[in-house]
Amino acid sequence: MSAVIQRMMKDNPVLAKRMSDVRESLASNPIEIMTIPSDECPYKKCDGKGWLWIKDWSRLGKKDEEDENGKLLRAEWMEQCKCYEQLVKQREVDKKLDLSGIPPIFSDATVRSYDVNRYRSANSQGIATMAKKAAGNYVNNYEAMKKHGKGLYLYSKVKGSGKTRLASSIANALVKTYGIDIAFIKSGDLIAQVYKTMNKKSETTRSDIIETFRKVELLVIDDLAIKDSTEYEEGIFYDITDYRLEHKKPTIFTSNVTIDELEKVYPGGRVNKRINKMAMEIYMPEESIRDDEADSENAELEKLLFR
Repeated sequence: MSAVIQRMMKDNPVLAKRMSDVRESLASNPIEIMTIPSDECPYKKCDGKGWLWIKDWSRLGKKDEEDENGKLLRAEWMEQCKCYEQLVKQREVDKKLDLSGIPPIFSDATVRSYDVNRYRSANSQGIATMAKKAAGNYVNNYEAMKKHGKGLYLYSKVKGSGKTRLASSIANALVKTYGIDIAFIKSGDLIAQVYKTMNKKSETTRSDIIETFRKVELLVIDDLAIKDSTEYEEGIFYDITDYRLEHKKPTIFTSNVTIDELEKVYPGGRVNKRINKMAMEIYMPEESIRDDEADSENAELEKLLFR
C-alpha cells in the first residue's frame, strides 16, 4: 500500500473501515456481477440484453487456468441471464412478424384491444362482441383448429368495418403464442405477384408464388372477392385452397361477401366449396369505423400542430 493511501487511511478512520469491509467482503465472496440491473430484464438481473458481466476479484492479475476438473478459471467473463432464451424467442417472433406481410398499421393490434365500443349502433356492438369472442377462442384453441385444418372467414359488405384489423390481431396472437410461420396478403396483391411472373425477365415462376402460399402454416387472404374474377385468377385461388384443404392447413379470409356468394365471383364453383370446408363464417358489423378512427387520430395529432 502506498504511503499516500496509508496517510489517508490514518487520517480518515471511516474510509479505513470502509476499505477494510470491502476487503473482507471480497475475501469471503470475491465473485461479483458487474452488470447494472434494468427493468427491461424480467428477472431484474441484467441490463435487458440477456448477458451478465461477472468478475472474480480474487483472480485479478492472475492468468487464466483450469482447475482439477477442467473448469476454466478467469478474472472476468460473460454469462447468459435467465432472460436470454426469452429474448431469443422474442427476436424470432419479431422476425416472423416482420416477414409476415401484416399491414404495419396493424402490427401491434391485439384481440384484446379490439374495441367494440367504436361502433355506434348497439346492433353493431353486439355483432362485434361475438366476433371478438370467436377470435379469442380461435387463438386459445388453435391446436384443435389446426388439427382439423379449420380457419375463419370474416365478412361484411361495408368497407372499413374492422375485418382486416381483427384478422391481423388473430395472426399477431398466433405468432406470439405458438411461434408459427404466417403469410398475410391481399388477394389482389397475390394475383399481381403471379401476373408479374409472366414477364420474361422474372426469375420467379407462377409455381414459386403458389407454392409459398400453399405451404405456409397459416395463410391470411385479405379482401377476397373484391372484384369479378377471370378463369385464370380463379385457378390460382383454387390451386392454393385445394392444397391447403387437403393438407389441413388453416387459412383466414376476409371478404365483403358470404361464402355462398363467392360462387358469383368465382363461377367455376370450386373455390367457394373448398373455402366452405376450410373456414367458419364470422359475421362482422355492417358499419365502418375507419373514418372515426382517422378523425380520432387526426385530433390527437392536431394538438401537436396547434398547441
